[in-house]
Amino acid sequence: KKRRSSLGEYFHPHRQRKKTTLPYTQEQQKEIQRERTKKKFKTIFKIGWIVVALLVVAAVVIAVIATRDGNESTTSGDGDAQNGGNESGDMDDIFDSGDPFEPVNPVNPVNPTASPSTAPTTTSVVTPTASPPTAPTTTSVVTPPPSPTTGRENNTGNDGSGSDDTDATTTTTLPPTTTSPTATPIQSTRETIIASKLLTITNNSFALLEDTASPQNKAYNWILNNDAYLSLLYSFKTAADNTTSTPTEENEKALTQRYILTLLFFETNEFNTWDVCADLNTNDDVDECENVEEDDTRRFLSQTSECDWYGITCDVDGSIVSIDLSDNGLRNTIPPEIGQLSSLQHLTLRKNRLSSTLPTTIGLLTNLETLNLNNNRIEGPMPTEIGSMTKLQILDVGKNDMDGPMSPEMFTSSNLEYLDLSGNDFVGPLPTEMFTSTINLVFVDLTGNPIGGSIPTELKYLTQLASLEMGSADLTGTLPGEIFQTTDIVTSNRVTSMLETLSLEGNSLNGSLPEELFNVATSLRILDLGINDFTGELSENAGNLLQLEQLLLWYNNFDGSIPSTLGSLTLLEIMSLDNNQFNGTMPPEVCNLVTSASNSGGGDAGSLIFLASDCKDDDEEDNMPFVECSCCHSCQ
Repeated sequence: KKRRSSLGEYFHPHRQRKKTTLPYTQEQQKEIQRERTKKKFKTIFKIGWIVVALLVVAAVVIAVIATRDGNESTTSGDGDAQNGGNESGDMDDIFDSGDPFEPVNPVNPVNPTASPSTAPTTTSVVTPTASPPTAPTTTSVVTPPPSPTTGRENNTGNDGSGSDDTDATTTTTLPPTTTSPTATPIQSTRETIIASKLLTITNNSFALLEDTASPQNKAYNWILNNDAYLSLLYSFKTAADNTTSTPTEENEKALTQRYILTLLFFETNEFNTWDVCADLNTNDDVDECENVEEDDTRRFLSQTSECDWYGITCDVDGSIVSIDLSDNGLRNTIPPEIGQLSSLQHLTLRKNRLSSTLPTTIGLLTNLETLNLNNNRIEGPMPTEIGSMTKLQILDVGKNDMDGPMSPEMFTSSNLEYLDLSGNDFVGPLPTEMFTSTINLVFVDLTGNPIGGSIPTELKYLTQLASLEMGSADLTGTLPGEIFQTTDIVTSNRVTSMLETLSLEGNSLNGSLPEELFNVATSLRILDLGINDFTGELSENAGNLLQLEQLLLWYNNFDGSIPSTLGSLTLLEIMSLDNNQFNGTMPPEVCNLVTSASNSGGGDAGSLIFLASDCKDDDEEDNMPFVECSCCHSCQ
């Protein structure tokens, strides 16, 4: 059966009837002629029913008018209202004709007490419809309000003239699905409940739910017509049972969650780009998304709990706490309705093809701890509403097309530990809130953003900072030594630097390297200062960085000799000193770090697998500075 939605649309798979071009046999032509004759008789029969119905209505109207006229003729001279007898008793037999759609105790919606001054009531009269198998048509007849003394009609006014506030009787034929105002229709409330709830989720946008091309409409129709699991959660009103169960909080939660997940599917899978719809470890035959409505375990849009759908995790109360659809071919935009998942803690949609801007409703996810949208095509500024997400610990929108200023709202969560804005077009300067509110930051990656300006010394207040990456950020000026003297912003006490990674390559930084870099930041494992304008000699204290694994100083203007103290860096794996102005000889202590497999100098086995410096080639001029290096892997 086709089910008509409250939005005035039929949801049914698109089907086209095939037309045949084969000629009819003589027997078939006779059969067709007989069918046509039957149809003619049925049409005449239907017309007869309609005529009978009209005659019944006309009889009712005439009876009412005649009753009022008779009452007027017997009215007393003093103008007191008299009752018109029991003429209306015959109409009661018609009104009580057993309408299966009439409630047990109908109530006047205008005024339940039915005082004489109330507006006229409307009484339902059941008449046969054109087609006997269908439900009867409900005809609304407006009658005067009942008398307070007799319970019948009050047919005359107080002046005895027979005129009253109630005008002549009117008759209105309503569609079969419409009932008179005096009766609450006893029909399925499931569709009404669902539509009302989804309207609140979709910001009361009736147009979106009604637009058949919108993902909201597709999700609504799937919920209404295809979701057998959800249909078990809502009951129906029937003629035999005038009761209905109010949806419980758990049922409403299921409706909200299933609608938003279904909407997310239709929004991001418009061209069937999803790679996986089900858990491959559960069912290897459903790793593609062609038949999304199959009842497969863990499949999106399956007839199981949404908590079992692929990439979805719920808590013990059945609330969605995690959505992880990473690297799954998602396209288009993130629907704003996702902000209604109030219990969501982790939203991970990295490595997809999501585009457009982030919805402002993202700020409604006040319980969110992880927002990972890395490696998509999201554009526009960061919504200021993100400032409401005070529990946020991980904010990763790297490798997108976002732009605009680094607003203070990005740095309102004191719980924020991981911040990746790399590969976007955010502009500086860095807001003060970064060093006062998000002081627990551990990882910061701003690579590839045109931040500009100098490196703020306030970075020293990030006492937990372990990784700072600001490559290709248009930075200028010197490298301030203060950033390595980490200080508690509350007590102003110095604390040990936790910095392990410092990457500032591809900027326009200049001057010599501060001694604090080598004397304080002794926990460094990666130091990348390549492609800048640093000058001066490399300090002997560089040997204090005993945890160092990568030293990248290429493409600068360092000069002088290479310090032998670098030979104490026994964990060093990569050292690139090329394209500078170094001279002299590579210290044997450094050559001893080269692994035996690549050590052309015959030194002991070490950890260094790549060593590059300004070595002299045979075709270089004698006046060019160079480093004699027998153990280098590359000479520039």
